[in-house]
Amino acid sequence: MASVRPGTDAELDEIAGLWQAMYAHQRESGMTLPLRDDAAELWKRQLTGRLDSPVSVVLVAPGPGAGALDGFLAAQIKRLPPHLAADRARVGFISELFVRLDARRRGTGRALVEAAFDWFGRADVGSIELHVLVGNAGGRRFWEQLGFVPELLQMRRG
Repeated sequence: MASVRPGTDAELDEIAGLWQAMYAHQRESGMTLPLRDDAAELWKRQLTGRLDSPVSVVLVAPGPGAGALDGFLAAQIKRLPPHLAADRARVGFISELFVRLDARRRGTGRALVEAAFDWFGRADVGSIELHVLVGNAGGRRFWEQLGFVPELLQMRRG
């Protein structure tokens, strides 16, 4: 299985390149909201110095070549509103997961998710949530194989 570790600020440009590739794939899968021209720079700026904190992490899967990354996963911890809080009000949220197309089918995505599960376990979250586009059938299958079930359908007009 692929090795996984927290990303570093020095890798932010490469991680942002993967992030942009992820959004290109999401557009192909039906995402309707456009990104701003400076979206990757804004995303990098909000992560600088916060790639491995108590409430957020960006995990990376190094590729076989020096300095190359096969994929990344970004995760945060959120709090449920008081009216929804059960035993544990902390919820894990996987905001992004992307594996380069040429690195897929090698266990990289699963390794990133398993590392995120470990991170969430240390943070004592009660559940984990994520978003996946309706048109991303492969992504939906991947998440369902990992035990996730559909709960909410987001709709957009505009």
